[in-house]
Amino acid sequence: MLKTNMTVLEDNFNGMKKYLIFMIMFWAISTFAQITPPPIDPSPKPQDTLANFKNPEFPGGHRAFVQQFLKNFRTSIPAKENIKTAKVIATFIVEPDGSMSQFAIESSENELVKNEFLRALKMVTTKWVPAEKDGVKVKAKMRQPLVFVLE
Repeated sequence: MLKTNMTVLEDNFNGMKKYLIFMIMFWAISTFAQITPPPIDPSPKPQDTLANFKNPEFPGGHRAFVQQFLKNFRTSIPAKENIKTAKVIATFIVEPDGSMSQFAIESSENELVKNEFLRALKMVTTKWVPAEKDGVKVKAKMRQPLVFVLE
């Protein structure tokens, strides 16, 4: 028996329909596999926790640290340039011996204020009580913002 034109078209359409269904299933499975998050282990491992970490401390607290570097900050330099406001964020490392090192600027709105802030930070010579991890003195990165406002 010969197939009519309609039967041939129906066979082609059925084949395409099977192919289309297969592609949709493949796409759905691959998309679901990408969206599904990996299982999370509910029990944290001891080395992954900060329970055994003690932050560094400045003698007299953070306020004493801020007072020391502000004592070294020369406001006359930005004032001469008529700089009214500026924000700067610095980072530094508190070493295991309590000294400060590796001063860097994370962000700054004004080059002059940034340089003066770094200079003032580097002049702080009081040693910190260093950070500790599991009872061992370790390095710790600190972040110090400065909001300069000249009134």
